[in-house]
Amino acid sequence: MWIAMNSQKTNEGSIMRNGNPKVRVLSSIRTKIVLLLIGAIILTTGIYLWTIIPLIKGDYAAVTRNYMNDVVNSYGEMLDMAMSGGEDILNADNMKALIGDISINDISSSYAYAVNAEGIMLYHPTADKIGKPVENAVVTNLVAQLANGETPEPDVVAYEFKGVMKYAAYYIGTDAKYILVITTDEDEIFAPINDIVKSCIFTGIAILVVFSILGFFITEFTVRPINRITSVITKLSDMDFTENDYQITLNKRKDETGSMSRAISSLREQLREMVSEIKQLSEEIFHSAETLSAGAKNTAETMEEVEKTVAEIAQGATSHAQETQRATENVILMGSMVEETNTQVDSLKDNAASIISSSDEAVNILGHLEQINKKTQDSINTIYEQTNTTNESAVKIREATAIITSIAEETNLLSLNASIEAARAGEQGRGFAVVAAQIQKLAEQSDESARQIETIVNSLIGDSQGAVETMNSVKDVIGQQSENVNKTNNVFKQVKAGIGSSADGVTAIADRTKKLDEARVSVVDIVQNLTAIAEENAASTEETSASVTEVSAIIADISENAERLKTISDKLEAHMGIFKL
Repeated sequence: MWIAMNSQKTNEGSIMRNGNPKVRVLSSIRTKIVLLLIGAIILTTGIYLWTIIPLIKGDYAAVTRNYMNDVVNSYGEMLDMAMSGGEDILNADNMKALIGDISINDISSSYAYAVNAEGIMLYHPTADKIGKPVENAVVTNLVAQLANGETPEPDVVAYEFKGVMKYAAYYIGTDAKYILVITTDEDEIFAPINDIVKSCIFTGIAILVVFSILGFFITEFTVRPINRITSVITKLSDMDFTENDYQITLNKRKDETGSMSRAISSLREQLREMVSEIKQLSEEIFHSAETLSAGAKNTAETMEEVEKTVAEIAQGATSHAQETQRATENVILMGSMVEETNTQVDSLKDNAASIISSSDEAVNILGHLEQINKKTQDSINTIYEQTNTTNESAVKIREATAIITSIAEETNLLSLNASIEAARAGEQGRGFAVVAAQIQKLAEQSDESARQIETIVNSLIGDSQGAVETMNSVKDVIGQQSENVNKTNNVFKQVKAGIGSSADGVTAIADRTKKLDEARVSVVDIVQNLTAIAEENAASTEETSASVTEVSAIIADISENAERLKTISDKLEAHMGIFKL
C-alpha cells in the first residue's frame, strides 16, 4: 500500500533538512566557472608564452646575428683598408683607436678585440689580456684553422665562456694577419625579450584578476536564481507546499531558471491538490474504519448471544427427543398391557370361575396403568412445554437473524463506499480496495448465512407449531385414555363386588378395551411422528448451531479486518500530518 510505500521508505534512514543546505565551495557551480575561467586564462597565457616568445626570440637572435655580422665585416674591411694604406694597426694603441668604441645596439656587454694569427691578444678592453694567448675556444679553433692554411668565412657563433652564453662575430683580416672578434652576452641580447615576457606575465596576471572578479560577479548573478530554486525545492522536500515569495519573482524570468521555476510552481500546485485530496480521503477512510469497526464489534456481540440461544435450543431439542423416545416406550408398554387385558377378557368369557382372580389382576394392572398413564400425561405436558420453549427460541433466532442480515447489508454498503473511495485514490488506494472487496465478500457471506439460518428457523418454527398441535391432540388422547382407565377400574370394582354381573362387566370391559386398543394404536402413531419431529428438530438445531458458529467466525474475521483497516487509516492520518498546505 501507499503507506507501506511511503513509510517504505520514509521511516528508514535520517534525512537532514536544514532549509537551504550549504554547498561545499569546491562543489559550487560558481567556483567551477571561476576556476574554468582562470584555467582558460592561464592556459592561453602559457600557450602564448610557449609558442610566440620562442618565435620572437628566434627572429630577434637572427636579426642580432646579422647585425653583428654586418658590424664585424664593416670594421674588418675598415682595418683591411687601413693596412692596405701602409698604416701599422697591429698594435694595442691603434687597435684601441679603431675598434675600442665598437658596441652592439648599446649593449653594455658587447665589445671588440683582436688576435693575431698566432692567437696572441692584440687588443682587448681588459688591458691585462693584451699580449697573452687567447682563452676563447672559438678563437683558438680559428687560430688552428689558420695554422692549417684554412681561411674561415666571417660568421657569428654562440659559445659558453665561464658559464655565460655568448655570441661572437669574427672576421679574418687580409692575409690572415689578424682576427677581429665582436662579442656580447646572450642574456643582454634577449633582455628586451625577457622584458616582454615579464610584461606578458604581469598582463596575464592582471587579466586573470580582472576576469576572476568579473567571473565571480557573473557567476553570482547566474547562480543566485539557482540557489533560490534550490531553496524552493528544499521547501517542497520538507513537504511544505505553501507559497514562496522568491518564486513569484523567479517565475517572471525569461531564461532557463524562469522555466525551471514555473515548472516547479506547477508541480507544487499539482502536489498540493493531490495531497489535499488524499488528506480528505484519509479522513473519510478513518471515519469509515471507525464505523466499520464499531459495527463489527456490535455484530460479534450479537452473534455471541445468538450462539448461546442456539445452543440452548439445541439442548432443548435434544431433551425433547429423549423425552419423546421415553413417551414412545411408555405407549408401547401401554399397548402391551392393553393386549394382555384383551387376553384376560377372553379368558373371563371362557372361564367365569377365574373372573375374580382375573379381576384382581386387572385391578392391579389398571392401577399400574393409571400410574403409567399419569406419568405419560406428565411427560406429554413436559414435551408440550418444551415444544413451546423451542418455538419461542426459534422466534428469537429469527429476530437475531434479521439483525444479522441488516448488519450484513449495512456492512456491504460500507464496503461498497470504501471500494469507491479506494478507486478514487488510484494507486495509493489499491491495497485498501482489496481489503474493502474482502469485507464486501464477507458481508455477502454473512447475509447468505443469515438467510439460510432464517430459512432453517422458519422451518423449525413451522415444525414446532405442528408439534404443538400434535401434542394438543396427544393430550386429548391421553385424557381420554385416563378417563377410560378410570372407567375400567370402576367396572372391575363392580366385577369384584358382584360376580353375578361379571358377564356384562366382561362385555363392557371388552368394549372399553377395544376402544383403548384403538386409542393405543393412534397414540403410538402420534408419538412416533412426534419422535421423528423431535429428531428432525434436534438435527436442525445442530445445523443452526454450526451455521451460527460459521457466521461468528466470519464476523470475527470482519472485526479483525476492520481493526486492520482502522490501524491503516490511523497510520495514513499520521503520515498526512507532515504535509503543509
